[in-house]
Amino acid sequence: MRTGERVRPRVVVAVSTAAVGFGPIIGFTPGFIATALRADLGIDRLQVGLLISVHFCCTSLGSLAAGRATDRWGARYVVVADMLLVALAGLLAWAWGTYAALLLAAVLSGFGYALTNVGTNVAVSRVVGPRRRAVALSAKTAGAPAVAVLSAAAGPWASERWGWEWVLALLGICGAVIAVLAATALPDDRPERAERVIHAAGSLPRGFGWFPVAAFLMISGSQPIYAWSVPYLEESLGESATLSGALVAIASAIGAGFMVVAGLQADRVDAGGRIRLIISWCVAAGVSSILILAGGTFGTAVAALGVIGGIGFQLAAIGTLHAAIVDRAGPAVARATAVTMTGYYLGAVAGPVASGAFIDAVGSYGWAWLASCVCLVAGAASYRMAGRVVPQPNQRSA
Repeated sequence: MRTGERVRPRVVVAVSTAAVGFGPIIGFTPGFIATALRADLGIDRLQVGLLISVHFCCTSLGSLAAGRATDRWGARYVVVADMLLVALAGLLAWAWGTYAALLLAAVLSGFGYALTNVGTNVAVSRVVGPRRRAVALSAKTAGAPAVAVLSAAAGPWASERWGWEWVLALLGICGAVIAVLAATALPDDRPERAERVIHAAGSLPRGFGWFPVAAFLMISGSQPIYAWSVPYLEESLGESATLSGALVAIASAIGAGFMVVAGLQADRVDAGGRIRLIISWCVAAGVSSILILAGGTFGTAVAALGVIGGIGFQLAAIGTLHAAIVDRAGPAVARATAVTMTGYYLGAVAGPVASGAFIDAVGSYGWAWLASCVCLVAGAASYRMAGRVVPQPNQRSA
C-alpha cells in the first residue's frame, strides 16, 4: 500500500466479505429464481443451468488475467472494477429482461468475479498479520455462501411478488454500493514501478502446480453435493421439494459458520498444520458423500447428515485453502490465487455436469456419490503433495 495510507483491517475484511458475497451472486441467482424465469421466458432447465455454468466458466477463464491485473493495478481497483461489472450486469438484465441479457450478465459477472477472488486475497494478506490471517481469509470467503443463502431464501418470494427483473436490479444496486465502499476502504497497493514488482511477484514456488490440481479435484467431488442433493432427496428418498431445498439451505448456513470456526482453528497451527487440516476436511467430505448414498438405505436423516457434513467440510477446506495459498506464495499472492482459482472453477463447472451425465448414463445416483468420494480422496492426496511446497515469507504483508 502507499506510504502514509491508513487502512483498518476489520473494515478491509468486511468490505472484502461483501465483495466476495455479491461477486458471484448473479451466477447463483438463476437457480434460485428458476421457476419465475422459466414461466416468463419460456426456457427449460438446461438453459437455466447454462447461465450458471457460463458464469463460473468465465471466472475460471479470467483468473490468470485477474492475477496479472491485480499485480499491475492493485487490489482496490480490481475489486471496484468487479463490483461495477456486477452493477452493470444486474441493471442490463433488469432493463432488457431477456434470456440474452441474462447470458451477457453471466459473462460480465463471471469474468469480474475472477478479479475479486484475487484482489480480496491480496488486500487481506496485506493488512492482516499471520496470527489472524486464516480466520480473516475464511471470513471473507464465507461471504459467498452467506449471501447465497439470503438470495435463496428471498429470491423466489421477491421474483414472484415483483418479477425476476427487480431481483437482478437490486443485486446490481448492491454491487454499485460495494464498489463505493471498496474504493474508500481497500488498500491502494499499486506498485510504483509495475514492471519490477510484476517480475518479482511472477515466480511461484516449485511444485505449486499441485494447488490447482488439488482444488480441481476437491471442487469436482464436492460441488455435486450442492447441485444434486435436492433432486436426490426428492427422486430417490421421496421428500418434498420444500423440505429438500430447506435442508440444503440449512447446510449452507451451517457451513458458512463452520468456515469461520475452521479459520480460527487454522490460525492456531503452522503452515504445515493448515495443509493437514485441508486434507482431513477433504476426506471428511468424501465420507459425507457416502453418508448421502447410505441415506437411500437408512433414511433421510442419514442423507441430511451427509449433506450438512459435505457442504460444511467443503467450505472449511475452501476457507483455509486461501490461507495456505498465502503461506506458500509469499509476494506472489495474486498469481498464486489466480492459478489455483483456475483449477477451482474448472472443477465447479465440470463436477456438476459430469455427475449429471453419469446419473443419466447409469440411471442411479449411487455411482455418482461414489465418484464424488473418489475425487475428494484424490484431492486430499494432491493437497499432501502441495504441502511439500516450501512456505515463502510474505514480505508485503502486515
